[in-house]
Amino acid sequence: MGTIQIDEKVKGMLFTFAAELQQRSGRRVSLSEAIKQLLEIQHKGQKDRERILSLFGCLQREEKARIVLRELRRGEERRLESLAGNSHS
Repeated sequence: MGTIQIDEKVKGMLFTFAAELQQRSGRRVSLSEAIKQLLEIQHKGQKDRERILSLFGCLQREEKARIVLRELRRGEERRLESLAGNSHS
């Protein structure tokens, strides 16, 4: 097993995330497992984004649809920021 260095703030965030996973699953969760989950979430997000962008091309002339998509994205970003803020507490 290798050693990694992370600052205290990131360490706290990682422990918080691992504790949330542990609470949801009802079993012990290692930091390695928590990191793996974060990476899988990030990877899935990239795939979803690629799919959405491929559809976005067909909306080039549909300004109203693009506005709706932008508003949805802003709402999602605010929700994620809120969740991130709660995990720092």
